[in-house]
Amino acid sequence: MTQAGLHNPIPPTPDTGDTHGGAWKWPTIVIGLLSLQIVICMVAFFVATADPSQVVVNNYHTKALAWDEHRAEQRAGEALGWHTELDIAEQADMLGDRTVRLSMKDAEGQPLVGATISVRAYHFARANQPVQAEMTEAAPGEYIVSMNMRKPGRWELTFDVTRGEDRYPIILQQQVGETKWVPR
Repeated sequence: MTQAGLHNPIPPTPDTGDTHGGAWKWPTIVIGLLSLQIVICMVAFFVATADPSQVVVNNYHTKALAWDEHRAEQRAGEALGWHTELDIAEQADMLGDRTVRLSMKDAEGQPLVGATISVRAYHFARANQPVQAEMTEAAPGEYIVSMNMRKPGRWELTFDVTRGEDRYPIILQQQVGETKWVPR
């Protein structure tokens, strides 16, 4: 056999000393994609938990199981025949506080005196930022408190009215502030 018939189609390349030049390419891409996934998950977690309009209800399962007792308590309070009238100041002061006034009358129309009233309120757009306070009796049947309600809009107020053995839970929604929203 002669060597004249054989030829090498690939010319020899000079030796650069880098025998693993492409070995870092794929692991770098895989690590980069995994890192990108971690960053995307962290951003999604931040966006999901930083929204002040979302709220997690504490002990939701326990409250759901006790719904019948809660409803019976509301019916018992309604059976007392107490009447309420809510008034919230249109303007907030410099600190964002508004005067909340709750007028209470018993079944005979007489002022409800000597009650203990606690209130919890939140703005519908900021449900995870509730404010709580204890009301004081300013006049017979007139209970007031100053609450931080800077934001105008729709608020939900939950009152827990107790007088002696009687308890009346009240949930009211009120439009607060200068901007009155009217559905179309």
